[in-house]
Amino acid sequence: MASRLMELLEKVADETTFLRFLSALREESEVPHHRGHSYQECVESDHWETRETKDFLRSVEDWATRGDFADGVHYGEPMLKRVATMLYVGKNYRVEDRPR
Repeated sequence: MASRLMELLEKVADETTFLRFLSALREESEVPHHRGHSYQECVESDHWETRETKDFLRSVEDWATRGDFADGVHYGEPMLKRVATMLYVGKNYRVEDRPR
């Protein structure tokens, strides 16, 4: 089943739907994380992996500087949907930052 955030992300088409997504992303980020959960448990439960702003921003930047987004290709999708996608992926660690 798709997560609420993913469902909202798919609907981003304009400022209103982007702000709806952004609000849900913020709300999800405010859910307390149990420090006892392992990295793997967070991944399996679709919890936020990045718990610090620097890690979130590093993941956002990493996604934005690679591939089609960096090349300016957006397949006709609204730019706000591309930005929403960039923010969505920020909740996950970059591969090289993931705990081993």
